[in-house]
Amino acid sequence: MGDYFVYILKSSACLAFFYLFYRLLLSRETFHRFNRIALMGLIVFSVAVPFIRVITEEPVVIQRPMLDLENLLQMAQMQTEVAPSGQSWLPLLFMVYLLGGIFFFIRFLYSTICICRIIRKGERQQLQEATLVVTQEPVSPFSWMGYIVISEKDREESGREILTHEMAHIRARHSIDMLVCSLCVIIQWFNPAVWLLKQELQNIHEFEADESVIDHGVDAKKYQLLLIKKAVGSQRFTSMANSFNHSKLKSELL
Repeated sequence: MGDYFVYILKSSACLAFFYLFYRLLLSRETFHRFNRIALMGLIVFSVAVPFIRVITEEPVVIQRPMLDLENLLQMAQMQTEVAPSGQSWLPLLFMVYLLGGIFFFIRFLYSTICICRIIRKGERQQLQEATLVVTQEPVSPFSWMGYIVISEKDREESGREILTHEMAHIRARHSIDMLVCSLCVIIQWFNPAVWLLKQELQNIHEFEADESVIDHGVDAKKYQLLLIKKAVGSQRFTSMANSFNHSKLKSELL
């Protein structure tokens, strides 16, 4: 248990540090594909870096004004083994962490089940690169894995723009990014950096999809109004899927 805590805290610290580095140096860049790769790389690095140990041929003297985190947790674990029940803080802390992880896993599972239910009940139509699902439920259009879900009303009113937007998500495989981020959130739910990173990645996804729509000849002002219209009033699955909603493109088009 102590070793796991050490790993999670190291991984969280790495993710927070790397994300801060990204915000300071890269977040204002408009190379959205590069930024997307950078953010996904941050997750990989934060998982891998705690396993890396630097070995030198000669001993290096390191000043430690406080106890090392690993030693502190190992001492707490040893205290748990010898102390009477209820006198150690480590099991309680682990229980809080576990309950948080279970909560976010259940939320992830619930969202997945809801998406699968909508797909199963909807009318399917095979497109060239995805499966279109037309539903009678008042949901905001979204894409998930190889599916594009849209209500009958939205297809009749703005089918071309919405399908172009969601098809861009499908081609770029944005759902894979969201799946990885969702799993990272379950493990590091207590880390503010993981929530900020996920939001940043969603914004990049929307930028890429919006640019694809504009590149296909859709009128920018008309598309802007459509984004605003779809920003409210419908159920969406932003934690799992790429929902068609009001992105930061509004500020660029004004």
